[in-house]
Amino acid sequence: MMFEFVIWLTLLLMTKPSDTKPLRSEIKNEIHFDSNITFEKRGLHEEAPLFYIEDRHPAEFFYSDPYYPSPLGGRIDHVWQKAYDKARKIVEKMSITEKVNLTTGTGWGSGPCIGNTGGVPRLGIPNLCLQDGPNGVRYTDYVTNFPSGLAAGTTFNKELIHQRGKAIGKEHKAKGVHMVLGPVVGPIGLKAAGGRNWESFGADPYLQGIAGAATVEGLQQQGVLSIVRHFIGNEQEHFRQVGEWDDNGWDKLDESISSNIGDRAMHEIYLWPFADVIRSGAGGIMCSYNQVNNTYACENSYLLNYLLKEELGFQGFVVSDWGAQHTGVYSSLSGLDMTMPGEIFDDWLTGKSYWGPLLTRAVYNGTIPQQRLNDMVTRIIAPWFAIETLKLPSEDNIPNFSSWTYHTYSQKFPYQHFGPIVEQNFHQNARSTFSEEVALNVAREAIVLLKNDGHNLPVDVGDGIKRILIAGVGAGPDSKGFDCKDQRCTDGVLTSGWGSAAVNNPYVITPYEAISERARSLGMVVDFSNENWNLDHVSELADYADLSIVVVNSDGGEGFIEVDNNYGDRNNFSLWHNGDNLIKHISERCRKTIVVVNAIGPVNMEKWIDNENVVGVIYMPPLGQFVGKALMEIIFGDVNPSGKLPFTIAKKKSHYVPIVDDLSKNNDPQDNFDRDIYIDYRFFDKHNIKPRFEFGFGLSYTKFELSNLNILEINSPTEYLPYPEDYLPIYRTIEDDVCDPEDALFPHEEFDPVPGFIYPYLYNEDVRSLPDEDDFDYPKGYNTYFKTTPPLSGGFGGNPALWEILFSVKAKVKNIGKYKGGYVGQLYIESPSTLVSSPAKVLRGFDKVFLEPGESKSIHFDILHRDLSIWDVESQQWIIQTGTYKVYIASSSRRVELCGEIDIGI
Repeated sequence: MMFEFVIWLTLLLMTKPSDTKPLRSEIKNEIHFDSNITFEKRGLHEEAPLFYIEDRHPAEFFYSDPYYPSPLGGRIDHVWQKAYDKARKIVEKMSITEKVNLTTGTGWGSGPCIGNTGGVPRLGIPNLCLQDGPNGVRYTDYVTNFPSGLAAGTTFNKELIHQRGKAIGKEHKAKGVHMVLGPVVGPIGLKAAGGRNWESFGADPYLQGIAGAATVEGLQQQGVLSIVRHFIGNEQEHFRQVGEWDDNGWDKLDESISSNIGDRAMHEIYLWPFADVIRSGAGGIMCSYNQVNNTYACENSYLLNYLLKEELGFQGFVVSDWGAQHTGVYSSLSGLDMTMPGEIFDDWLTGKSYWGPLLTRAVYNGTIPQQRLNDMVTRIIAPWFAIETLKLPSEDNIPNFSSWTYHTYSQKFPYQHFGPIVEQNFHQNARSTFSEEVALNVAREAIVLLKNDGHNLPVDVGDGIKRILIAGVGAGPDSKGFDCKDQRCTDGVLTSGWGSAAVNNPYVITPYEAISERARSLGMVVDFSNENWNLDHVSELADYADLSIVVVNSDGGEGFIEVDNNYGDRNNFSLWHNGDNLIKHISERCRKTIVVVNAIGPVNMEKWIDNENVVGVIYMPPLGQFVGKALMEIIFGDVNPSGKLPFTIAKKKSHYVPIVDDLSKNNDPQDNFDRDIYIDYRFFDKHNIKPRFEFGFGLSYTKFELSNLNILEINSPTEYLPYPEDYLPIYRTIEDDVCDPEDALFPHEEFDPVPGFIYPYLYNEDVRSLPDEDDFDYPKGYNTYFKTTPPLSGGFGGNPALWEILFSVKAKVKNIGKYKGGYVGQLYIESPSTLVSSPAKVLRGFDKVFLEPGESKSIHFDILHRDLSIWDVESQQWIIQTGTYKVYIASSSRRVELCGEIDIGI
């Protein structure tokens, strides 16, 4: 039985009154500085991100404060009111069992999609289909395997990311999917070895937020609802679920790992991108497997009721990750609105559920207020009326595929081997010219050029390159093919990581296929070897080569899959398949060796990066089905590389945050996020550590010149946020049903139950198997009194003033080289340390432009109120400090091109 506890750092409502008096600001558009500037640790006291007392179990000190009741949706003025009115009119027609049916998954395999709710046939509402995923439609055919979320982030191209969202949404819509389980903005990338980092957009909250919001908008414009994941702190796969693995002694695990997050880091890092996706209109949020401050994320009332539904003003619904629900009544009261896939984790096909009939019973005996159930269902339905491009699914709009078989005909429930033979897969071709163009363009722009000594790239026959060697298992297909289940085949080119975000490839253009075809057309001799261990032959081929291209990789994925003893998370940062030795042998014999790293995150390059014969290095995140074509176009100069690293590549493993691999003495592992707000490049800057390649780094075949920095004040900054408008009164709620439990009995005469299928019905009219509300042991702090408007709320993504533009920044970019190319302008801001110390710089904007040789264009950035704000733990609000703010226009986090200042004073 789980209870809510008092958080380690008491989170009070705002104690300082809002002061909206404008601050004085003075702008210095351009200042001169040493181009080799370093950002060292600056003064004032350091934040203590976590409390720790020696010799006492950390779980005693990391708690989540209770917050009840779960806020009612539809009470923020000018936000989804009409949608809520329409949704309530539908919900008030439903019986209790029909309402429960929409909140509870029907069970693993009990429907065509990876997740299926029950329906309300009487009102024409079908079972709702929830399907992975963020990189394309999972578990079906005739779809595009799009470049990964990490690849999208690597492009730093907002419009292209939006187009990718549209293309993914369009294919889900064509397959009859109602809700897309994507995009992913958590993990944030705290741990470089995290198995699922490839699903999200990079190791920076601003980048994640902008990319996540663009993806949500693109998806929902195509008529499918977006469910953003994972909320929150799911930064590693190890220990995410009790019972997932019996290896390594993990069978002793008693509780999922607890991500222990300080208050300032929670707001400035982990919540940041969720504010963006909520602002963009996301219909759903998925809560994660892990605990947060020792309460499971899917029943953490402070996370769901306060931070998400009150502070960020989220009006949609919260759905559990698959099996992340651990209690019934408590999770409902704490803000969970839908459970997936319906069963208790690891009890698939048993019909055991925390909700379903138990939720029906709890409502009938008054343990859960009907108002809570009504709000759960209203939140599920309201987004379909709130977003213009969405329409509540009807019985004519259902999936045309099955996640459980690729056969055209099979039993209706193939996973259970039950039911009549029906047509399951209609093999609808969801692909289009648009989808494939977008997928290819993302792949092209996601390739990062890290090294190009002697300008050996792009490859030119005129440079004496007549014979090339293409080497490495990463250059060709896996011997098992392109589509093993969940992409766990890793002995070939990587089109994705493994797990639920993986997509079947309709075909793959491998690096060997594309490069060799192009080389042959130029009259070159092409050698190939995919032997990574017995290197005598490949060494001999390297002796003959004018140029060698070595494709190496490093993979990872979701925690339910183990590959070579990597349980989702990577064990280290080494190259797979003897990659380091392969590079060594080839570069010893070939004076022009190009290394292509195809990986889900950073790898250790120190064994070969400084080798003078390694003249070029390219990084490719998982690029989907066009990986080889995009790489070929970069190598031969058809496309100028414009990707930028969305994470830092370190020189030493110790510079990364380690994966927690040890159980605590209590078998409930604790993961203290003790880097606080200093993740990725912020940590390297704080400690003045020189990385191998910094965040935002990426070379081009051409050169750019920046000038004419201009900073313009649009609105005067204020130290404190204005108090938001009051919530709308609870003037219209759905009346409680007054009915007999016999109305909810299982209708045995109407149909035979499907094995393992979860129904909402009671099996007898006696509802006393759960105590009534007078006897139930409610969680600590539980109450039913709705709050007034919190000071930080008032709109989507929080207080509307946070989204006000304060300053506009522009600069001029000129292509002074000889190739057409894309330039990514990156805006970083250094805040003063008036109250607390802050990072030397944080990303607060990016803009990508493409220029012909000699051409100039402007890049533009808007600085919002939130971009200049810090989270003040004492006053529990966002504040703008007085002092000097430095504004950097940069080509990476460590290469500043222009610098200006904004002085903000009283």
